[in-house]
Amino acid sequence: MEKLEEILCEVFKLKKEELNDSLTMADVDHWDSLTHMDLVTSLEDGLNIELTMDDIMNMKDVATIKSIILEKQ
Repeated sequence: MEKLEEILCEVFKLKKEELNDSLTMADVDHWDSLTHMDLVTSLEDGLNIELTMDDIMNMKDVATIKSIILEKQ
């Protein structure tokens, strides 16, 4: 989970203390469609996983992202 949080902070340009499970796309200024694809690539490369299109489309908040990643590991 530590690596996931590092990736989220890096992609969303957040400090660790700003990251929480309730953050959504609407809450993060930098979370647009391009950033979302950067997130997907960073997660797949950094965690050595493969995300499905459904996974990618459902990743609209940090809690859901964590849930999806837990299922993949």
